[in-house]
Amino acid sequence: MLVNYLGANGQVRCVGVDSLEVLKNAARIHSTSNVATAAFGRTLTGALILTRHLKNKDDILTLQIRGDGPLGGVVAVTTSDCKVRGYVINPDVTLPLKDGKLDVGGAIGKGNITVVKDFGLKEPYVGSVPLLTGEIAEDLAYYLAVSEQIPSLISLGVLVKGNEVLASGGFMIQPLPNTDEEIIVELEKRSMSFPPVSQLLYAGATIDDVLNDFMRGFSMERLEEVETSYACNCSRDRIIGVIASLGKDGLAEIIEDDEGAEVKCHFCNTAYYFNTDELKKINDELE
Repeated sequence: MLVNYLGANGQVRCVGVDSLEVLKNAARIHSTSNVATAAFGRTLTGALILTRHLKNKDDILTLQIRGDGPLGGVVAVTTSDCKVRGYVINPDVTLPLKDGKLDVGGAIGKGNITVVKDFGLKEPYVGSVPLLTGEIAEDLAYYLAVSEQIPSLISLGVLVKGNEVLASGGFMIQPLPNTDEEIIVELEKRSMSFPPVSQLLYAGATIDDVLNDFMRGFSMERLEEVETSYACNCSRDRIIGVIASLGKDGLAEIIEDDEGAEVKCHFCNTAYYFNTDELKKINDELE
């Protein structure tokens, strides 16, 4: 679930996401290790939070985390109605704990965070900055400050025990232009000592509770509540388009093998099989 507030008499945007069910489905589909699950959950949650920057129902946002660590990277794609899908490049990575916690930064390593916004225009908007820590929340806040000039406080958290996801969520506190300086200073001060969002959710708090606790003492106007879900939009017709993109030469090689082809969706692991006759038909339609 995603909730959206205006706080401090309309001076601060507050967006919160409880992504537990989303991450449970994503981790099950992709069979992620515990550290991969933590990185996946933070990325999916971060992408969902950024959907509040989308204007139209058909807009699409892609959040890419690419690094030189063993995880390789994480990708999340979401729409303004809070349907999200994604994948981890190397989902079975395992690493020793770091200071008693899952080492997401070590799994991702050094690299870049990239946000792609597709508004249905000729060219999408693409912004990218280097990763600061690989822990994703700090990196996303850095991206917003540098690439979009929007200072933001972001908290993302996932609690995993063994292979079980116990909690997942996050929030963004975003002062709007002309916010009183004393409000910004106070919010930054609170962010230094506020408990991890995953611990609060696991203890029974709702995402509304988390936001209202962080913003205690300030007015809070609840604007919306949106159900979130892990949902892939792949179909056999879409996969045919992918196969057709190989061109006649690429298809000719596959047809010559006479073994058909299996194409698996990155986002939901659904496998689509095409026999040789079906491949020949696709090839003929390229004429």
